[in-house]
Amino acid sequence: MREHKVVVLGGMGSGKSTLVRSIAAGTVVDTDVANSDRLGAYKASTTVALDYADIDLPNGERLRLYGTPGQQRFDFLWPILLQGARGAVLLLDGRRAGVAAELDGYLQVLRPFGPALALVVAVTHLDQAPAAAMEQWAAHAQIDGQPLPLLPLDARDREQGLLLMDVLMSEIEAYALVTAHG
Repeated sequence: MREHKVVVLGGMGSGKSTLVRSIAAGTVVDTDVANSDRLGAYKASTTVALDYADIDLPNGERLRLYGTPGQQRFDFLWPILLQGARGAVLLLDGRRAGVAAELDGYLQVLRPFGPALALVVAVTHLDQAPAAAMEQWAAHAQIDGQPLPLLPLDARDREQGLLLMDVLMSEIEAYALVTAHG
């Protein structure tokens, strides 16, 4: 059985835990605690280590989904969780100012993992972001000149989450083909 390790990254409140829970539609291991971060005061709880779910795919493969904590003080965990990952999802909160700069920062973290890591970017909370600049953010969504898929996402909607995983799996398969055929 093939397994796919996928890591979900993004800032606090971007929807990482919600996405993992909606895709898993079952048991999820989480490390949520009461939120004491003033910057994320609108959240009652926050992830301090990871969220984790095992998902059996219809084709017999398994998806191992890891959600990272969003606070900068836990950024040392991101490279650890990315080790051995085949794919990553980067969630951006469309309500925040400076989305393009946040995207650039995360891409710097992800760049060392190179072409071995398929990456998809999704923007959440667009219903609360009247000035969403998807075109501008899409221009930033690239690593070493290679454009990355950028999608709108309601992390609560399981179908949207599954579609996002389909796009990521397509990227993983494309990387595998390129690697196999040079």
